[in-house]
Amino acid sequence: MRFGDMLRQARTAAGLTQAELGDGVYSTQFVSLLERGLRQPTPDMVQHLAARLGMDARTLGWWVEQPAADDQPGLTSAMFAANYARDMHDNALAASEAEHAASIAHEQRNAPAWWDMSMLQAQSLIGLRRLDEAENVLLSMDRSSLMVATPELRSVVQGRLSTIARNAGRLAEALELARRSMGLAAGLPDHAPARLQAAFILIAALSVKGELDEAWEVATSLDISDGMLTVPSLLVARGAWAIGNVAFRRGDPEVGEKYYALAGELLLPQADLQTWTEFHCASAGYKLVLGFVDDSVRASLANAELGLRIIGTEIQRLELQLAQVRLALLTADLDTAEELLKRLIDQRDLLDFESETGLEESLGLYYAARRSPRQAAHHLTAAAHLHSEAGAEEKARELLDQIRPLSD
Repeated sequence: MRFGDMLRQARTAAGLTQAELGDGVYSTQFVSLLERGLRQPTPDMVQHLAARLGMDARTLGWWVEQPAADDQPGLTSAMFAANYARDMHDNALAASEAEHAASIAHEQRNAPAWWDMSMLQAQSLIGLRRLDEAENVLLSMDRSSLMVATPELRSVVQGRLSTIARNAGRLAEALELARRSMGLAAGLPDHAPARLQAAFILIAALSVKGELDEAWEVATSLDISDGMLTVPSLLVARGAWAIGNVAFRRGDPEVGEKYYALAGELLLPQADLQTWTEFHCASAGYKLVLGFVDDSVRASLANAELGLRIIGTEIQRLELQLAQVRLALLTADLDTAEELLKRLIDQRDLLDFESETGLEESLGLYYAARRSPRQAAHHLTAAAHLHSEAGAEEKARELLDQIRPLSD
C-alpha cells in the first residue's frame, strides 16, 4: 500500500479533515497531494503528521517511499510546483512545495537548488507571518553544510533574519542583524543587488527603531536614480520607496514625495502586481500617519484596494484597513473608523509589530475623537509600552507626550 493511501486511512480513522491534518502548517492542497501519492513528506512533515494523528513518528516514517538519490526529474518537477505556487501568490502551498523540493535537493547535494527552494520556503512563511518557522529555516540554512559561505549569500540570510526580527518587534536584534548583513555586503560593488538590499533592510531597521538621522545618512549615501541602467528597475523602485519612507518619518514630505514619485514611475502593475499593491498601501499609510489627506493618498488607497481584489493575503488586507482607519479618523468619519477597527481587533493576532502598534495608536485617536479620554489614554499607553519593549524609546516618549493633555 502506498504512503498516500495509508495516510488517508489514518486521517479518516482519526476523524480529521485534510485541513485539520495540515493544521495551518501545511495547506489542504498539499495534504491532498500527499494522499494522492504525488508528494512524499520531509522529516519535518512526518513529525507534524504523526503528532496530529497521534502516531509514533517512526511508524509513519516507515511508510515513506524514499526517492532515488539521482532522481533529477523529481527535483525539477518539485521546483516547478513550488515556483508555480509562488507565481500564483499561494504562500501556504508555496511553503509546503518549497520544503519538499529543498529536501530532495539536500538529499542530492544540489546546493543551488537547495538554496533557491529553502529561501522560497522562508519567504513564503514570512508572507504568512509564520515568523518562527521562517526564522528556523533561515538559521538551518546558515548552519547547513550546503551553504556556500560567500559574503553575498550570508548577507542575504542575515537580512531576511533582520526582517523577521523587525516584524516581531525585536528591534535591537533587527538592527544588529541588518548591520551584519550590510557588513557582509560591504565588499560588493556599490550597485550589486545584495548590497542594495542590505542597505534597504538597514534603513528599515533604523527607521522603525527611531534612529532617523542614521537612517537618512545611509539612505542619502545610495545612488538611487532612474538612470541606473545596470540595476533592475524594481530594485531602484524599492530603493526610492525606502528613502521616501525615511523622509516622511523625518517630517520632510517634499523629499518623500520626490522619491515616492520615482518609485511610482518604476512600479507597474503589469510587471509586478504584488509589489505595486504593497507600495501603494504602504505609501498611503506613511502619509496618513503624518496627517496628509490629498488626491495622491486617495489614489494610492484605491490602487491598493484594486490590487488586493486580484492578489494578496488576509494580512495585507488588514494592513490596508489600518490605512483606511487613518483616513476615516482624519476626515472625522468616526462610524467608518469604528467599523474598520472592530474588524482589525477581531484579527489582531495576524498583525506584525508595526501594524499592532498602529492599531493601538488608531484606537487611541478614535477614543480621543469620541471624547473618551480614559480609553484614549489606555490605548496610547499600550502603544507606547509596545514601542518601549521593542527598543523604540523615542517613539514611546512621543506617545506619552500625547497622553498628558488627555488627563488635563
